[in-house]
Amino acid sequence: ISGRPLKRCRFVVADKGYDSQSLRHYCSSKGVRPIIPYRRMRRTPRPGLPYQFDKPRYRQRNAVERLFGWLKEKRRINSRFDKLASSFNAMVTLACIGRCMRADFSDRT
Repeated sequence: ISGRPLKRCRFVVADKGYDSQSLRHYCSSKGVRPIIPYRRMRRTPRPGLPYQFDKPRYRQRNAVERLFGWLKEKRRINSRFDKLASSFNAMVTLACIGRCMRADFSDRT
C-alpha cells in the first residue's frame, strides 16, 4: 500500500453529554478507548463493578476547553469575518502568537 500511513487516535475524550452505549460500542469497535464520564442517573455497565474512567486524562480536556473559550472572545474569529479557510487559519495563528508574545514579554510580574 502506497501513500500516507493511516493514523488513528487512541482516546476519545468527551463530556457527559456524549455518554451513550452506542458511542462507547462504536469507539471500542474501532479500537479507540472512550474517556467519557457516566451520567449520574445511569448505571455502570455491570452493576457492582466500578467502571474504568481515566480522571487524569479527562482533566487534560480542560486545557482544550479553555483554548476554545479564549478564541471565542476574539470577535473576528467568533463571527467568522474571514470566509476562506486559509485566512481564518491565519487569524487563529496570529491570535495564538499574540497570546504567546503577551505571556513572554509582558511588563507585569
